[in-house]
Amino acid sequence: MTDDPVVIRHRDLEQIAMTTLEVGRRLSETGAKTSVITVGIKKIAEGLGAERVYTRVGYASLAVTVSHGANTITRMIEVGPHGVNMRLNQRLRQLCIRVEKGGMSVEDVRAELKRLNETTPHHPRALIAISAGIACAAFGRLLGVDWAAILPILVASTIGQWIRVSLIRRGTNAFVLTAIVAFIAAGLAGVAADLAGSQMVQMAMTSAVLMLVPGVPAMNAQTDIMEGYPTMGSARFVSVGMILMFITVGIGAAQMLVPGIVDGVAGPGRGLVHQAVFGAVAAAGFGVLFNFSPRKLAWAAVSGALALAVRSAGLGLGWNLEASSFVAAATVALAVELPRAGRYRIRRPRSVVAIAGCIPMIPGGAATSAIIGLLELTAQHPVDAAASLQVAVSSGLRVVFTIGAIGAGLTMVRSLMPHSEFP
Repeated sequence: MTDDPVVIRHRDLEQIAMTTLEVGRRLSETGAKTSVITVGIKKIAEGLGAERVYTRVGYASLAVTVSHGANTITRMIEVGPHGVNMRLNQRLRQLCIRVEKGGMSVEDVRAELKRLNETTPHHPRALIAISAGIACAAFGRLLGVDWAAILPILVASTIGQWIRVSLIRRGTNAFVLTAIVAFIAAGLAGVAADLAGSQMVQMAMTSAVLMLVPGVPAMNAQTDIMEGYPTMGSARFVSVGMILMFITVGIGAAQMLVPGIVDGVAGPGRGLVHQAVFGAVAAAGFGVLFNFSPRKLAWAAVSGALALAVRSAGLGLGWNLEASSFVAAATVALAVELPRAGRYRIRRPRSVVAIAGCIPMIPGGAATSAIIGLLELTAQHPVDAAASLQVAVSSGLRVVFTIGAIGAGLTMVRSLMPHSEFP
């Protein structure tokens, strides 16, 4: 049996399939969209000798069928929690490109995959926590939070992110984790902002949990559907919706710690410089959470400043929020795609740099109004249930439409640009 060439070929195909799935799983777990996972799997399998490759990408599993001649084999692998780690993701893409060119065996690919998993640098936990706090504080300023609430937001978000990372390492359920961190961060921010004399306590509580908002998964979900992967896109949308639901649960529980909340009516600043500066700070902070390299962090800050400046300019011209966000997202996407040569170019993956820059445009104020409206409906004796429902629905629709406009701006520009290696 060991000399039977058919058995040997099947065994070789099995090794190719399992190695391919390992790479695909890591791509999925580090924040790749479905088209990237599909192309990456195809590059690995064909580079290792498969003639035909068929892939099924699911939210919790991957399946691949590889063929060579008359022999075919199908294998499946489980996918772990979906996160965002762009340094590892980019190195995995580079590995796929190298394998596609030939000259690497299954053993070589597995050894390189192990090396990448072990040696890809990560930012220190303390830096990640502090960056999350700074990003949320900057986001608070973009939403119009008064200066008295900035330090409470920064401290509460930093503590919340530290607890979040600790719970992730313990393997805590992602949704339970979200509720716990939202409760702690919102509660700390609310109590501290109230003691500091802030008039924007409710907004401060919401700003403190914005590091939990799944911006990259939401964008990937929309992109997957637009690119012809509706099943995966729908699964991601459901996951995003569940996370938002548990954020709401955490904030709702935290409100019990700050009774009698009364928010001011100040709106976010519209000054171009103000918006650009805090957009850059917020985008760079989220870049640290996504494990961007130092060079990518600088580009993320630039894209965040550009996005908020363009959106503010559009609002100043009388455009609505959705149209302004669409133009800003398209501008950022175009800006990161055009400089493909020269010293100051953005290396792959450019689309994630654009997403990081657009995340500060997510309408946190409208999300806050939607959450508050829903919480008021759950009171034992709501003051005005009809008005609360109207606020929740209208604000929720604004969030959905604005995120959709941002995603459309990014995806439409991306689809028009040629990409020879990865989509």
